[in-house]
Amino acid sequence: MTVPPPGDVATLAAREAGLGVYLRGFRAQHSEGELRSRRRSLLPPPVVLLLGVAALAVPVLATSEVGVGLGVSLLVLPFGVLGLVLWQSCRAPAAALRPCEYLYLYERGLVVPGEDGHARAVPWRSVTAMHQDVTRTYVHGGYTGTRYYYRLLTGGRCEVTVGGFLNEETVPKPSDSQIRELAQIVLDETVRRAMPPAVTALEAGQPVAFGDVALDGEGIRLPSGTAPWERVKHCELRGDGLFVVRTAGVGRWARESKEIPDFPVFWALVKELFPHARESRR
Repeated sequence: MTVPPPGDVATLAAREAGLGVYLRGFRAQHSEGELRSRRRSLLPPPVVLLLGVAALAVPVLATSEVGVGLGVSLLVLPFGVLGLVLWQSCRAPAAALRPCEYLYLYERGLVVPGEDGHARAVPWRSVTAMHQDVTRTYVHGGYTGTRYYYRLLTGGRCEVTVGGFLNEETVPKPSDSQIRELAQIVLDETVRRAMPPAVTALEAGQPVAFGDVALDGEGIRLPSGTAPWERVKHCELRGDGLFVVRTAGVGRWARESKEIPDFPVFWALVKELFPHARESRR
């Protein structure tokens, strides 16, 4: 399945937001807020009710007027039509992607088309923070795929989530999600946006905040208090996405990486300030 070219609505949204040149389309899910279910909505309940009443009324009427034989035979047609309509309303189209299954990359941002016909532009300059959630899934000890979610906060309560599921140990098929390629672009743009001001602040001796966690040259500031780097014994990003800090004594603090905004920048700075930081694979 190929991504359709941007239409007039997407092109207009990109132009109004100053996104520049169109680069390419990606097969990846997206939504404003949490990823919505991909299941199509059923027929409205009143329509289903009317079809059911008609399916029963016609055979009953035929039985009372003509006979049981005709009434039973007439059951086949209405119930067959009802079943066909319900099946058509539930199944997803096989020949085309739905708008929530693809998006467009421009020179200076993304355009995400909506199922209601609108398209939302997401300029990179409008993104205030990024939360990533990358989870490798296993069934009975065997790897089945990796789920990617990237929440792009654009101020206030506005956000866009892009994501997808991909088995990274198989040869990609044309119908597979292209989220891994898109993820690298999101990560690159996050580093480009957030790394320079963070480095400037550290060089000036100022802390850099990532949510309720902050870093500076003296130590890591946790909700429970500041841990000087000389007291930090262990910093680890585990394969399940948990970031763990252990200090001298029995001190331990942990937080899921998806809860730390701009985590790629945070983790790069931790490794710079604490060279013994390590990353473990699941």
